[in-house]
Amino acid sequence: MFTICDRVGDNYSVELSVYSLEMKKLFIALSLMLANGAFAQTTMSEALKSMPDSLMPYLTHNNRLDCIDFCEANMKAEVRNVFEGKSELLQLTSNYALFRLNDASSVELVLLNTDAQQFICMIQTYGTDLRESVISFYTTSWQQLPTEQFLSTSAEQYAAQFDAEQMMLILESNNYLNRPAMEEQKEIEKLQIKLKWASGRFKKS
Repeated sequence: MFTICDRVGDNYSVELSVYSLEMKKLFIALSLMLANGAFAQTTMSEALKSMPDSLMPYLTHNNRLDCIDFCEANMKAEVRNVFEGKSELLQLTSNYALFRLNDASSVELVLLNTDAQQFICMIQTYGTDLRESVISFYTTSWQQLPTEQFLSTSAEQYAAQFDAEQMMLILESNNYLNRPAMEEQKEIEKLQIKLKWASGRFKKS
C-alpha cells in the first residue's frame, strides 16, 4: 500500500527526471549556439565602422559612417575628405567595398572566409595611367597579418584589383613601365595573373 508520502516522493522523482531531461536539452541547444557563434560572420559595413582611421587617412570615422548610410539609402556616397577634396564609396556589399579617395587613389576591401575564420584584404592603388598597388591583410579586429601568409608575389611592381563575384585577385605586371619611351610602353602587352581564393590563400587559377 502506497502512503501519501510515497506518492509525493514518486511525483517528485518524475518531476526531477523531467527537469533533468529539459536541462540536458537546454545545455545541448546552448552548446550548438555557442559553436555556431564561435565563427560569427562580420559584414563589410561592420568592418568599416571599426576600421582605424590610420589605415585610410583620407576619411574620418564619420566620413565612413556617412558613406555607409548613403549607400544603404541608395544615394551617391560622396563626402568631403580631410584634405577638402571629394571621396566616394563606389560599391558596398556584405563582403566588398570600393572607395575612390581621389582621382589617383582607390581602396578595395574584401572579406575572405575560411572554414573557421574571416580575414580582410585591403588593396590600395595609386596612380592614373601608371598604377601601383599595395596589398595587406588583417583580422576582422584590424590586426595586421603577414602578407606572405595569404599571397606569394614577386618583387615586381604591379597593379591589383579584386573580382568580388569570382573571389579572384587580379595582378597586372607593370614591368612594361621600364620602357624609356611612352610610345613603346603603349605597345607592350601587360602580364596578368589571376589568383583564386581557396583554402585560406590566393592561388593561381
